[in-house]
Parts: sequence; C-alpha cells; structure tokens
Amino acid sequence: MQPVISFISDFGLDDTWVGVCHARIFSCCPDVRVVDLGHQVPVFDIRAGASMAAAGVHQLPDAIHLVVVDPGVGGGRRDLIVTTRRGTLLVGPDNGVLIPAARRAGGVASVVALNEPAPNAPTFHARDVLAPAAAALACGVRPESLGAAADPDSLAAAPFGEPVREGGYVSGEVLEADRFGSLRFSIPGDDLGALGLDSDRLEIELGHNTLSVPFSATFCEVPIGEPIALVDASGWLTLAVNMGSAIERYGVMPGAGVRVRSTVA
Repeated sequence: MQPVISFISDFGLDDTWVGVCHARIFSCCPDVRVVDLGHQVPVFDIRAGASMAAAGVHQLPDAIHLVVVDPGVGGGRRDLIVTTRRGTLLVGPDNGVLIPAARRAGGVASVVALNEPAPNAPTFHARDVLAPAAAALACGVRPESLGAAADPDSLAAAPFGEPVREGGYVSGEVLEADRFGSLRFSIPGDDLGALGLDSDRLEIELGHNTLSVPFSATFCEVPIGEPIALVDASGWLTLAVNMGSAIERYGVMPGAGVRVRSTVA
C-alpha cells in the first residue's frame, strides 16, 4: 500500500511554506502520497489544530499524521514522533497539539524526541525537521532510529481535556464551528455509550441556552431551521441546525463550556 502522510498546519496557502514541505517530503520519500487535510487552522491556535488532528486520525487511522501548529518554534520545545496504542504515527511539536489525536487512537504508547540537525531556518522546523521525519517513517524507518525515547508523562498537556461525566451530565467544551456553523464538542462520538449519551434525545446546556434536541444520524431528520445533535464526519458530538448555523443562532464561540445529558422526548 502506498504510504500516506496527512498534513495539517496553520500555514495557509498564500506563501510557499506548504509547497516547500511537500517538496522536502518527496525528496526524502518519493513514493509517499501527501494529503493536505487542512492548512487554514487559525494562526497559533494549538487548540484548533489539535481538534483537526483528532478528526484526521478518526478518518485516516492508517496515515502518518504531520501536524504543525507551532507558535513556540525555535524556542526549545521538542519535536516528537508519537506512536499510539493502535499503531498510528503522529509527528509534530511538543506543545499538546498531538495529544487529542493520540487519545483517538487508543492513547500514547511510546514517544521519540527527534534528533534535530541545525535547521536552515530556526523558525521552520516543519521543513527542516518534522517533514523529513514524517517522510522517513513513510519509507519504513522506525521511530527509534530518528531520536531518543521520551517519557510520555513528560509531554506538554493537551489544549483541551477529555469529557467529564458527573451527576448525569457530560461536560466538555466547544472546539470549533465548521464552515456551515455547526458546533463540535470535545466529546468523541465513539465514547457516547460509555458516557451515558445513548438516547435519541439530548439536553445541551450551552452558554445561556438550554436545548432539548433530537440525537440522530443526519441533518435532514429534522425540519429545515431546526437543531439536531449528531456525530459528524470529524467524529465529535456536534450541534447543527438543518440548513442553518448553530454558532449564529446560539451565540457561543470556541472554548465555551458545554454540558450534555440523555433525556426523553
């Protein structure tokens, strides 16, 4: 099978950065295919990058995930390869951006802190350190050949926590709004049964709003303009409005707290 590198960054597409990273990857491993999963992460937003990376792992568990949202580049933080318990490989800075993705793949099994040759540009580890490491992995090099083992407990904390179940509610936060205004919560869809969110209706406390909404599989299972809870393609529990915008209707922003519980009609 042709190896795949899934590439996420906050680089945008107005400069040469993404293309140069592609070129560096191909120069190291010509047989790899690079999938640009997203380069419009808001600049410096480790939280949004972590959310996107977790969605990427949910959808592409067999890929090598290169995640570069790195406001501390050149400032002494480590560059990492994280191997998850399900075998997914994650490459990125030690600033927490990889941790939610690792959780999605069973948790951290082992960590390698990359050997770092003096980069041509200290502010561009993506090109000089991380992209070559991802390419080496794609060509079959084992992670331990690229650096020294690191203690998983020494890694920087994730930018958002795991959901907490307490008093019949599951607490989390709003991670992001997608292009259509749907609000993704830090509650993985795979965990809903274990968290007790397994009914066909959910009560959602969100900002100043308390909603009772259907929980179903698709947007069109409610009338146009009505809210619905579902697990979208990212794998996160999501509040949507059929052919409308949840973020506009409910007036909350990423980072806002959310509480969810199962209820009855």
